[in-house]
Amino acid sequence: MKILITGGSGFLGVSLVKQLLLRGHSVVVYSRHKSDDVKGIGAEQVTGDVLDGDKLISAFEGVDVVYHMAANLDESNPKMYKQNIETTKNVISACKKNKVKRLIFTSSIGVLGYTKTPATEDMPYNPTTTYEKSKMECEKLIKASGLPYTIARITIIYGPNKFWNQIFSAAKKGYPVIGKGSNYWHLVYIEDVIDALSLMLKDKAKNQTYHIADNDPHTYLETYKLISETIGAQVPKKHIPVYLIKTMALLHETKCKILNRKPNITKMTSSIDRLIRNRIVSIKKAKNELGYSPKYDLKTGMKKTYDCLYLI
Repeated sequence: MKILITGGSGFLGVSLVKQLLLRGHSVVVYSRHKSDDVKGIGAEQVTGDVLDGDKLISAFEGVDVVYHMAANLDESNPKMYKQNIETTKNVISACKKNKVKRLIFTSSIGVLGYTKTPATEDMPYNPTTTYEKSKMECEKLIKASGLPYTIARITIIYGPNKFWNQIFSAAKKGYPVIGKGSNYWHLVYIEDVIDALSLMLKDKAKNQTYHIADNDPHTYLETYKLISETIGAQVPKKHIPVYLIKTMALLHETKCKILNRKPNITKMTSSIDRLIRNRIVSIKKAKNELGYSPKYDLKTGMKKTYDCLYLI
């Protein structure tokens, strides 16, 4: 099977490429820049912007399945919302013109907003951030396109990359807990996400939406304590009030706007909101229909993340 991945040169994309190649598929990575990581594992690379509809149509020729993973994640970019929608429209058009058999779209659990009870795939949309709203609109476009599709709503992914290296570094410095830390999250280890995305190639996944997370939710404080224990740091005792950190975030964003600088993503209001809200989801549908079975609990996954970053 010939598979093309938009945005396949990132952390998630490269891991998926490796898995698909091991399963005997032919893989094309469509991204703005060529990647040494992709080159080293034997996938074909096509350079181009997903905003370039004509280039996209040409790249999709002869492709059986498209994983659309390219997205603008920068909430400080005023073009982010529009770009995510335009790129999805281009992907849909290119798929139609090349009679692609399936479009698999990586979305976000965030399209459902705050979820205190395990959220199922049929719950109504309730996004809060601009990025989440863009993902919601992309889902709607894909569902209405007439294309065979599968939507993967993924929770917070963790694993050995630069972002989690920064989180470990902050924990080592004793970064305080925001609020009480009593809100619940679902996370998911990178390898479990790749397994789930691979399982979505099954025919029974056609025209379906699935939630991808690990088995059990943990509170923000539980997660932070486990990270601290994993890296051998003291468990955080200091808490900072939500209103104070949000005020600081707003000041940071305002200052960056005045100085025409890009704000630090970890200091943005949208990032704070994600950190302090409940996000509990059900993965029963993926388990029952696809045979999805997360291999990593949070403790095992965090240890492997740390080991890969610091010990290998």
